[in-house]
Amino acid sequence: MRKPRQSNENIKMEILNTLFEIEYTHTYAFGIKENKMIKCAIVENAEEILPFITISERQATKKNSVWGVRMHGTIADFQIIKEHAREIFEVCSVEEMEKEYAEHGNRGSNNRGHIFERLCAEVMGGTQANNMTAKCIDTGDIIVNGEHIQCKFYNATITTEPTMNNLYREYMERVA
Repeated sequence: MRKPRQSNENIKMEILNTLFEIEYTHTYAFGIKENKMIKCAIVENAEEILPFITISERQATKKNSVWGVRMHGTIADFQIIKEHAREIFEVCSVEEMEKEYAEHGNRGSNNRGHIFERLCAEVMGGTQANNMTAKCIDTGDIIVNGEHIQCKFYNATITTEPTMNNLYREYMERVA
């Protein structure tokens, strides 16, 4: 007899708890679309709110589908983010973001999330980590005055089950 599959909520928490255990930083820059503007909300201890602003779902890959956790992106979720933010600032207009995406996006991994990272780093006077090789167990997406910050844009995938399994294995090999 097959073992019953965990509920989506259990899967989400298993993935998130692994992330919280191994990620380099718990400070996040969340990208929010509001009033035709892209805003950045900096949240310390994001592990306190991620369970409430994310959903788990099956995500298609080239070979199969995997469990992933992504931002839900509702108005209520944005309210939770704003209530926990240490600061909120405007990054650009939605129109400017879409112009950037039209010019530079969708080439390789240069998606709206990477554009958001770059713009946040510029606005905050920081630097962007090497997006192609940086791992969440080593650094944040951006570094501002020595502070590592993970960036997640509106409706972003936080992580997937296979990614967490691979990173957890690598992390455990390092600390062994």
